[in-house]
Amino acid sequence: MLAHGEAKVRVLGSRFTYPTQLQCPDRTRGIVLDLPGRGVCDLRGEYLRVTGDTLLEDVWQMFDKHGLEPDACPPVITAQTLAGALATGTHAQGLSGGTLSDCVSVIELMDGNGVLHRLTPADDAFESAILNLGCLGVVVGLELRGRPAAKLCCSRVTVTEDSLPEHYPAWNRESAAAKCWWFTEHKVAHAWITHDGADLPHDLHTARPADLDDVVARTRRHLMADIGDGQGHTPATRTLEKFLGAADSKGTLNEIFKNGIPAPQLNMEIAVPLDAFPEAYVCLKDLLRASPYKLHYPVILRTTGRARGHLSPTRAVPSTYFGFVSYMNAEGRITAARPLFDDIQRLLYSLGGRPHWGKYFTPELVRDADTSGFSQFRRAIGRFDPRGRFKNDTFYRTLGLPTE
Repeated sequence: MLAHGEAKVRVLGSRFTYPTQLQCPDRTRGIVLDLPGRGVCDLRGEYLRVTGDTLLEDVWQMFDKHGLEPDACPPVITAQTLAGALATGTHAQGLSGGTLSDCVSVIELMDGNGVLHRLTPADDAFESAILNLGCLGVVVGLELRGRPAAKLCCSRVTVTEDSLPEHYPAWNRESAAAKCWWFTEHKVAHAWITHDGADLPHDLHTARPADLDDVVARTRRHLMADIGDGQGHTPATRTLEKFLGAADSKGTLNEIFKNGIPAPQLNMEIAVPLDAFPEAYVCLKDLLRASPYKLHYPVILRTTGRARGHLSPTRAVPSTYFGFVSYMNAEGRITAARPLFDDIQRLLYSLGGRPHWGKYFTPELVRDADTSGFSQFRRAIGRFDPRGRFKNDTFYRTLGLPTE
């Protein structure tokens, strides 16, 4: 099909990507390849061979059967296909890693002419294939590196929001991984901090407690009223349940952090250099307080180290992803928070931020972000898809490429 056809091609996996990011250029029709996940895995030593449409859940289960885990912290939602997660830069948290791409040692990519390539880190194009936006071809196979699975302690604490500029960077630098939820309406933050139990991260023992269950209950009531969920049974409302009765725990990174519930939403993440976290916090606090639009979920904070990929949001330095959520209402419509999302982009791009490519962003605003790495990626498109079989309106506009 790729060698002899001319039609545009789109690959669908688990359908977590925004529909607009899959659109073909105007007035053209395309072919959809539906690859929902076959789960084909073959473990050899500490290396796992998988097809690109394998679900992340199957990857973790296969490693776990052999006392291993991928050499990368897992994302919270594992119903994604592996190729889809890589294509958009799916990440988790922890300064020791950047994205899921950290554990990838081989990528098998079929390009727009139907030619199969076996790419390793020795090939410069590997840095484009590892976060490819679906614009280079079809990832048909991968090799993932594993490591012995480690059991960790997870301390769960709630602090006043104004302690974040001091505590949050320190927690990340002194722990295996840390994730934080900032309840901006209630001026508190809740954190899950994983460590080996020997030495507690900085000031963890002095964290000030708060009535988190009460905060969650009030947040749920606001959400239910806004989206029309009178009974509190929608996936959107259920996403807050994991905070109730928060207590310390033990487990692998996957056991601790795998808690995501997919729900129809407007979801945006912007990665800001970790060194700019205190300034970003102060500016965001002022912006969110002044805005007439409100978020449905606490601001999510996840920090990673540098990551592979010419388009990686954390290509240059360790960065904190600030995540923002507005859920759809009962009629399937996004609530009125979109202007706030554009205001947030303008602010965080001015501080060195870059967008998460699989989530909401405004292409025209990305031009104000750090665009280093774009030129290398454009060269990769010229190498693997010179006929534009995988041409994409949203990403091409963002990268400064013609869409006609």
